[in-house]
Amino acid sequence: MEESRKETGVAEAAPSLDTEEVADMRVKLEQPFMWDGAEVTEIDLNGLFDMTARDLCDVDREAARRGFGGGTRVEVSRVYAMLLAAKLNKKPYDWLDNMKGRDSVRLRETIATFFFLRA
Repeated sequence: MEESRKETGVAEAAPSLDTEEVADMRVKLEQPFMWDGAEVTEIDLNGLFDMTARDLCDVDREAARRGFGGGTRVEVSRVYAMLLAAKLNKKPYDWLDNMKGRDSVRLRETIATFFFLRA
């Protein structure tokens, strides 16, 4: 690949997130957990493309209500990812409070990548 860039003089394009290429946005949990008597094995994020600014503001308000200021890039925080995933799945905001830490990092990274890759 490096050789072809030298030949053409064209820089490699930045990664993008094409909605037609994304068939299924689910985070499979390495360690499922129980919530309300049911085992949670994955988190469905397919609704991310349909979120509105109002939806995101609802999540912002819930984060603030919980005392989370978040700083300048709240969208990359674990708290924001967990609250957003709960809203997407029509669950209470505390839905993911008992998920394992490693899975919460993967969730955060998936959502941050969604927001910051070019579409």
